[in-house]
Amino acid sequence: MAVTPVFTCLCGIQKKSTNHWVLASVTPSGITFMPWDWKLAQQDDIIVLCGEGCSSALLSRALGEWKQPAQTERQLAVAV
Repeated sequence: MAVTPVFTCLCGIQKKSTNHWVLASVTPSGITFMPWDWKLAQQDDIIVLCGEGCSSALLSRALGEWKQPAQTERQLAVAV
């Protein structure tokens, strides 16, 4: 029997088949948003987001944190 992964957004919502989910990758130089990709979503460095609202919240938090001096990737990821 194959194992089916369960994807959960930062807000706690679990992915269903009809959702319009987004993926994000956070690096020290910025955030990259990507359309849903099953294989990519399983990578440890990818953030799974349930849609536009959570995507914009992640971007807003990151922009606020980038204003602070000497942010590192680890500090940004923990704040998410």
